[in-house]
Amino acid sequence: MTSAECLFEEAHNNDTRGFVLLSVVLVIGVVSALVVSLTMEVRSSRANASTERRLVQATALADAGLVRAIAALETSDDRLWARLLNRSEPARWRFTGGDVLISLVPETGKVDLNSGDPDLVVNLLRAVVEDGAVAERLVRRLDALRRTRQDLETVRGLLDPDYRASPLARDLEAVFTVWTNLRGVDPRFAPPIVLRQLPGLQEGEAELLVQARDRGVYAELSPFIARFGPLLGAKRPIYRAQAEATIEGVTVRREALLIHNPGTRTTWIVFWRDVID
Repeated sequence: MTSAECLFEEAHNNDTRGFVLLSVVLVIGVVSALVVSLTMEVRSSRANASTERRLVQATALADAGLVRAIAALETSDDRLWARLLNRSEPARWRFTGGDVLISLVPETGKVDLNSGDPDLVVNLLRAVVEDGAVAERLVRRLDALRRTRQDLETVRGLLDPDYRASPLARDLEAVFTVWTNLRGVDPRFAPPIVLRQLPGLQEGEAELLVQARDRGVYAELSPFIARFGPLLGAKRPIYRAQAEATIEGVTVRREALLIHNPGTRTTWIVFWRDVID
């Protein structure tokens, strides 16, 4: 073989070795990418499974809290009942190693946006909504809904979409409802701001009414109930129970609307659902 042929053969071998080396590098790169992708997918699946597990556990714990609230309603000497009636803060209940925050709010202490006395509703809207322009817009919207006989399905439905997740929505839900179908409220459970907006109260009477409610001296409420009739005579046993549970950083809030018959100590569940802020 001549020197020229030797040089050609050597160059050919070098090219072949270079091509093989490049192919090996490419294969290694593809395999490495597949391994990395598979590893990330496995880790993601494990994380999702862990999150789902915690979500299911938190939901089950919150549901147990709602069942506990119903049990308190239906049991005459339940020790949790007094704590649930203290509406300043939720009652803490421990179950299966976890804590559940439970609240039970009498809906009859709130004013029904659909059926409440128009003057009481307007007074209360203007008292709760600090922005006068927003308050008047809500008053006009509610008036239009009533004139066309359209009922609101939620309190937040009265608000513009941009306001439905705002603190204003929570403020309205604290004093308004859409579930009682009553003209007035039960003075035993109504917040002071509701009682103060009662149309027709004379000067100084609002504070007397609030003080009687705060002290639980219901005999002092009788003259007001006799005078204002259905505005203060609502005694329909409708409650909204809420429960909040947290498992390893995952928080779930659940609520149920309950109609309770104190005579038979039985409870009907109107709905049972997640709470979305």
